[in-house]
Amino acid sequence: MLGARTPADASETGRGLRRRRWRKAVAALVTLLALAIGGTMAATYDPSPVGHWRTDAGRHAFATSYAAAMRLLPEPNRTLDLFTDYGTVRLYEFVVPATRSRTPVVLLPGRTASAPMWVDNLPDLAAERPVYALDTLGDAGMSVQTRKLVDGTDQAAWIDQVLARVLEEADAPRVHLMGHSFGGWSAANYAVRHPQRLASVTLVDPVLVFQGIRWQIYVKSIPAAVPFLPRRWRDRMLGDIGGGGELDLDDPLARLISDGTEHFAGKLPLPERLTDEQLRRLTVPVYAAMASDSVLHDSAAAVEVGRAQVRDIRIRNWPGASHSLPMEFPDQLDREVLDFMGEHDGPA
Repeated sequence: MLGARTPADASETGRGLRRRRWRKAVAALVTLLALAIGGTMAATYDPSPVGHWRTDAGRHAFATSYAAAMRLLPEPNRTLDLFTDYGTVRLYEFVVPATRSRTPVVLLPGRTASAPMWVDNLPDLAAERPVYALDTLGDAGMSVQTRKLVDGTDQAAWIDQVLARVLEEADAPRVHLMGHSFGGWSAANYAVRHPQRLASVTLVDPVLVFQGIRWQIYVKSIPAAVPFLPRRWRDRMLGDIGGGGELDLDDPLARLISDGTEHFAGKLPLPERLTDEQLRRLTVPVYAAMASDSVLHDSAAAVEVGRAQVRDIRIRNWPGASHSLPMEFPDQLDREVLDFMGEHDGPA
């Protein structure tokens, strides 16, 4: 049963050990926000309009890390490469016969994290619903971008094409869309523009939805965005962003994100904070989990904005949580999210 494990129990499991070992590493690496300064700087020395590997050796290093990180996840039923107007999107299906008829969940990862970032959440979600996890187009992963993503409209367009295919594969009228960090922004941005395919939206410490990003993060992200700087500089700075401590690059997920940061030139649209008018246009039910100790933004203020501007929202601050909230409190978060989704499945 979700939430039944005590801290002592968790300390005895591989899941709990992994969570303690790379909590800060993942917080730092996912946080690295090549979203703003990184994207701007990349444009100054990399004229390519699409995301790409800087070298073949770097692509191979990432592929090795990616394979190791994927082994932490349950075995997917199917691996799909879906064609969109902007490139091919890698999608993993996790479904068991008992859950096949339920409204599916589609997961949007944080920056450079790709599908393996959901290692601690996916087993709980897949036990109750079909789950589809994807690699973001234009970011490090197995998706392959072929056309420039100009803005939020383009970002929503390729997601809409993927969800249309998911609904066809799952034989469902709607999906629950869930995103973390940049994936949270992508989910909210999509919901504003294409609510018709959605049963609900779940946002886990999303960036640039209810609050802007603190200026200190932009400054600290500079070493992470410059590929020719020594890796130790970047990892030291990422550790600082994550709250201190050395990054454990022996951990498959931390290694995956670090390799993606170093070797992939991402070409995602520069996200703009959703306006109050856009938030008021959200018509689908929203669940938002903000991290009280997130270094990215003022989470308490984000909760106030969400409650004031979104008509149908359940939002709260998680005490003691950093930006890596999905890895720190998976059992509690998964239970709340699944209960919320169950309340908003709607008619079949």
